[in-house]
Amino acid sequence: MATDGKLITILSIDGGGVRGIIPRTILAFLESQLQKLDGDNARIADYFDFIAGTSTGGLVTAMLTSPNENNRPLFAAKDINKFYLQESPHIFPQESESPQQLVAMYNLSWYTTITKWVKSVWNKYSEPVYHSVEVFIRRIERAALRPKYDGFYLHKKIKEMLRDRRLSETLTNVIIPSFDIKLLQPIVFSTLKARHDDLENALLSDVCISTSAAPYFLPPYYFEINSSIGTKKFNMVDGGVAANNPTLLAISEVTREISSNREVPCLSNMDYGKLLVLSLGTGSSKSDEKLEVGDGQSWGLFSWFMGPNGTNPLFDVVLTATDDMVDIYLSVFFQGSSFKDNYLRIQIDSLKYTQAAADNSSQENLQNLEKIANELLKKPVAAVNLETGLYEPIEEAGTYEDALIKFAKRLTDERRHRQANCST
Repeated sequence: MATDGKLITILSIDGGGVRGIIPRTILAFLESQLQKLDGDNARIADYFDFIAGTSTGGLVTAMLTSPNENNRPLFAAKDINKFYLQESPHIFPQESESPQQLVAMYNLSWYTTITKWVKSVWNKYSEPVYHSVEVFIRRIERAALRPKYDGFYLHKKIKEMLRDRRLSETLTNVIIPSFDIKLLQPIVFSTLKARHDDLENALLSDVCISTSAAPYFLPPYYFEINSSIGTKKFNMVDGGVAANNPTLLAISEVTREISSNREVPCLSNMDYGKLLVLSLGTGSSKSDEKLEVGDGQSWGLFSWFMGPNGTNPLFDVVLTATDDMVDIYLSVFFQGSSFKDNYLRIQIDSLKYTQAAADNSSQENLQNLEKIANELLKKPVAAVNLETGLYEPIEEAGTYEDALIKFAKRLTDERRHRQANCST
């Protein structure tokens, strides 16, 4: 498809904890195609005007766009999976004790669960049963009074990696959402805002910790921005609360920024009515159909927060719904426009329920997710069927691998036209 160098290119990366391995694998493939066209030094940040990321997608965004000592991206896309395979087990340590996984909590109400355990202890006192009760009480106490993980290792690792780099320093414009629980409103961190307002110019580490602070899993995060004009305070939780799929948010922010009176370097000659968008999901377990309501009477607090094998049904339901609605809105918009080929959403809905758990950091699951992502590249391009809610192949659209090869060509053509336009 022809290009004139005036498209606005947007990359969007969903949240999803360890499932972020899926978009990271796809980005590694895309970057390899860009390198085939433009040389080994080509990086994702060179081709997208805006990169938006939520939660784990926000961390990937920072890794792709933070400058190293040579003012090049801190990470190549292919290196990000290595980082996550190594660090995820420390960020989300898996418990060794699992007396029947306490899965009974999934199907039983609080009262019934307690009753059954008390009866088992009373009728058959033994060390394993005692251990089960002890672990059960400890988990209930933890779930009621503190997050599932303390976040210490994640915070330490992010700060070590990003150091004192600030939002204004990213190599391309980034958009990372979070949510302020004191103000009860979304907060959108962006490079363009940071370059125009010192009180928006947060440390990238603070931004990444904020957008990753998933309720129940990790603690909320407080930080301040201090400047000569004052102090701004933030009480933050995960960006998924506001926009787990940040594609629509990114388009909204791009349109607002470019149509404002601000000078936007390198974008002043662009047509914000023409967008080239790549949106990457982290997978869902729609097709697995593990959750069943039954009579609904046992679906209290614990059923919503403690599903089978340590999963979290409430988050799965809410985030999957918002992700799909954004995709549906954009699919309708782009299909009705004159540039319908300018939107590519890559998502898979056939994960097993345990694979979809945001914190399942077992080596087996991490390697499985990487394998699933590589297999996804070979599958036909698909879109959500509004009747079934499932992703179904689009006729004659080829595979995701084919689509990304074409997308890479468009990105390189766009960049070359832009460079040519700037030199004249």
